[in-house]
Amino acid sequence: MNPSAPFEHRASDAGLTETLVRKVVMSFYEKVRQDPELGPVFADAIGDGWDSHIERIIQFWLTATRLGRGYDGRNFMPAHLRNPSVRASLLPRWLELFRETTAEHCSVQAASVLVDIAERMAETLQIGLDRRDCER
Repeated sequence: MNPSAPFEHRASDAGLTETLVRKVVMSFYEKVRQDPELGPVFADAIGDGWDSHIERIIQFWLTATRLGRGYDGRNFMPAHLRNPSVRASLLPRWLELFRETTAEHCSVQAASVLVDIAERMAETLQIGLDRRDCER
């Protein structure tokens, strides 16, 4: 697999499907909800809106892998920045659970594509959260 190839080719070459992406996201967020470090942060940020949140995140992943086009991405950063309990220090645990989940459900190639996207997203969040915290 060529890591510099466009995501739509990488996703299809890796065997990613909408069904698999949905399974990974749902399994991942089940772990997040049970995690002693991440669970309370997500519960505070999402409240009773888990169903809509999970569907929004599934749409993000389908769009990021070019398996769909349902996510517009306009509220990605502000949604994370406005909640002070969302901290950059949580990103390593988030990535650890995500890597674990992809390893459980995906081929090595499919997991690689999803983890690459997750790592890029975490880098972007890290920058935004660090900037937010420096301005306080």
